[in-house]
Amino acid sequence: MFAFFDISGLIVNYGYVGIFSVVFLESGIFFPLPGDSLLFSAGLLASTGILSIFKVIPLIFIATLSGSLVGYQIGVHLNKLHKYYFFRKILKDEYIKKAHIFFEKYGKLTIIFCRFVPVVRTFAPIVAGVVKMNYLSFLKYNILGSFLWSTLITLTGYFLGKIIPQIENYISPVLGLIIVISFLPVIFEIFRRKKKAKIV
Repeated sequence: MFAFFDISGLIVNYGYVGIFSVVFLESGIFFPLPGDSLLFSAGLLASTGILSIFKVIPLIFIATLSGSLVGYQIGVHLNKLHKYYFFRKILKDEYIKKAHIFFEKYGKLTIIFCRFVPVVRTFAPIVAGVVKMNYLSFLKYNILGSFLWSTLITLTGYFLGKIIPQIENYISPVLGLIIVISFLPVIFEIFRRKKKAKIV
């Protein structure tokens, strides 16, 4: 997966444009991209002066917000395809109904905290569009989630870079740890569902 590529090299070679492009795509369009690890690396490199922390955080915020808004619109248009038989087989009414009920109960929290879970942060905006979550509500909580993700992860890398001397020399194992931690919620959910299925 792209998450295991040379993220530092990507940032150094493509700079702010590379950061914006990857975050934008991963936020609601294309999921196998290095989200958390890219933000952490951007913050870490900002601590060394290669990037400006005052530029990179607003850039990431705009990229993740705009990417998720595009994802929402993708979901809306996917819903319009429901009139065709092929897409009715994929977007079954029962699935849409269940998703709609879920977003009615947990939609606000999902939009906020999905930012911190790989894959989920890509598909949550699309699903929100499919189930026609109130757009103003989606926008409000999406702004909050985008702000928290863009600041907390990036500033963690920035301050660790300031506190720990030469931490950039150990960036590969650190990024590997971040990737593992970021996927833990997904792994726990898979095991929970398997355990529940065995009980039933």
